[in-house]
Amino acid sequence: MDSNSTFVIGSDTGGTFTDITVLTDQGEIFMDKAPTTPHDFSIGVMDAIDKVSQGMGLTREDLLRRSVMVKHGSTVATNALITREGSKVGLITTRGFEDTTLIMRAIGRVAGLSEEEIKHQATAVKPEPMVPRELIKGVTERVDSQGKVVIPVNQDEIREALRCLVEEHQVQGIAVNFLFGFSNPAHELAVRRLFQEMYPGSDITLTCSHEICKTIREYSRSNTVIMNEFLARTVHNYVSRLGRQLAESGYQRPLLVMQANGGVVHPDEMVPVGTISSGPSGGVIASKFVADILGHKNVVTTDMGGTSFDVSLLIDGHWRNMLDSIVERFHVSWPMMDIQSIGAGGGTISTVDPVTGQLRVGPKSAGAAPGPVCYGAGGQHPTITDADLILGLLDPDYFLGGRMKLNKALAEKAMREKIAEPLGMDVVEAAAGIYEIINASMSDLIRKQVVTTGRIPAEFVIYSFGGAGPVHAAAYGAELGASKCYIFPMSAVFSAFGVAAADIIMSHPETFRQRLPVDPEVLNRKIESVESELQAAIERQGIRREDISFRRTFYMRYGKQLNDLEIQVPTKRYTEEDIQAIMALFERKYEDVYGHGSGYREAGILLISFNIEAIGATIKPRLATVPSNGSRSPEGAVKGKRLVYFPKVGDFVETRVYDYLKLKAGHGLEGPAIVETPITTIIIPPQATAVVDSYLNIEMVI
Repeated sequence: MDSNSTFVIGSDTGGTFTDITVLTDQGEIFMDKAPTTPHDFSIGVMDAIDKVSQGMGLTREDLLRRSVMVKHGSTVATNALITREGSKVGLITTRGFEDTTLIMRAIGRVAGLSEEEIKHQATAVKPEPMVPRELIKGVTERVDSQGKVVIPVNQDEIREALRCLVEEHQVQGIAVNFLFGFSNPAHELAVRRLFQEMYPGSDITLTCSHEICKTIREYSRSNTVIMNEFLARTVHNYVSRLGRQLAESGYQRPLLVMQANGGVVHPDEMVPVGTISSGPSGGVIASKFVADILGHKNVVTTDMGGTSFDVSLLIDGHWRNMLDSIVERFHVSWPMMDIQSIGAGGGTISTVDPVTGQLRVGPKSAGAAPGPVCYGAGGQHPTITDADLILGLLDPDYFLGGRMKLNKALAEKAMREKIAEPLGMDVVEAAAGIYEIINASMSDLIRKQVVTTGRIPAEFVIYSFGGAGPVHAAAYGAELGASKCYIFPMSAVFSAFGVAAADIIMSHPETFRQRLPVDPEVLNRKIESVESELQAAIERQGIRREDISFRRTFYMRYGKQLNDLEIQVPTKRYTEEDIQAIMALFERKYEDVYGHGSGYREAGILLISFNIEAIGATIKPRLATVPSNGSRSPEGAVKGKRLVYFPKVGDFVETRVYDYLKLKAGHGLEGPAIVETPITTIIIPPQATAVVDSYLNIEMVI
């Protein structure tokens, strides 16, 4: 490696492992992982940096001193929501709407639940509100939907609300959301001004809805502002702590934080609620990067890590952002990649239901501590990793390239006592049952994602990544009915690779109701004003004007409807012809999703909201091609054989094991086969075939 090389680092803190990827200016890619440290996630990040630097022949200080960017995605925000360990928040809202977040539009009873959970009265209940009723204060004011002040804000009531929340209830954060604050923020700004007058220098944080969420639907907007305040202290403290540790080790620039809209931002521009699910977003970015190179337009991205299985779609070469998402059973209005998850990772726990006697797999996880039983760290309940080990899919002496040994005897003992004996079967049958159930659950999630787009699974290829993904990819892909699956050299740290490749992106969602066709100049003035503000914000982060581009998304519907369709529209100054073209684009998309003949222009076409993204281009990885040596035979890469149980066969099968590092471009593999890399294992089942392409990807026909 050139002694003058510079680096870009991407890191992703997962539930079990923290992944790291380093891109060099010479086009090289280095990767590694370390156990996640839930008590302080920054420790796991620094441990992962240590490991990858050792593999590069550098010290941590050398690596960080020569790094031009460190980008980071984490589960800190998600974990804080799951455990409800965040700031104590008060809400100030329009008088008469104090119960909005408690009523939850009634949909709160079932939002975020599975079909099975919705059927049962014991589970189909509203989640505990993030702000209890006594911390919600109403203030007399009213602005109409067009931004006209109908009733001036009562400033005495603002002072009393602030006094009560701060002095009596000692809140740590205040969320402000007036009914139409997004159309005219004057009253929300009055709250901020009075708060600063009454409590100058206070460490209490305050968020106004118009600052982060200028969209309709006061319930989801309230949740967004509340959640932002709930996470603010936790996320900012974590980012500051990690930034200090990086600086102390030689890094000389700001840490860039991954957000769920698919981009990174400077900490000063970070929106805490936007960091939710930031890690999985990296996997979608990486998929987009690779799909552009391989020429794949429709891709199912599947990320199976230690705790969850995350699915997203690339359609016609683009990922989808949702303005209204469900986070921990609460509707929020912040642009987030459309990523759906279930509890299905290597650490997912299996149990026997004490009432029904049925085998249950997930959603709870053993996480990083204690982890699967075979880790020998105190885990008591069999997990997916334990089942994979018992079936022979994993080598107990070559987990993480041999750096971590797995205890098969412990896994078998737990499987026998907790699963096999209660079900009256042997250990291998129990492990095979777990394997089959989890694969079916994952394929069901993919199928649900695909059919909502009006397409069928056969139109997509599968990208499999995450530490556990390549072990199960062929199985859930075959269950789905897909024909091809791709596993990449960096699959085990794919989200970290995507974070390293991420651009700086700032989003501006806003409600802007217009009946189409509209005067193009009305639309142009509004959008150009927003883009001018976003461009200035991106330039403040050190990006040159010529490296900034924009992406526009319209959310449209027919008149009298409630649900919007996401439409990618051209970035240009619009003419009347362009407006007609956008209307036609909406109608084509509508019939793609809902069926031929479902469109009804006579109802009128409405633009409800838009989302503008400013994209500041950053350094990208370079994937080098490797010429084929002309031979399809992988004999030189064989490292041995072992017996592997394949449920579809119903027995153990002698299976060849290949060393991935010795495979060459053009090599063909016949199932059953196993390919082992230093950080993951790839399973090629019987009847499947695979070839190593010029990028050293494993292209599997299933």
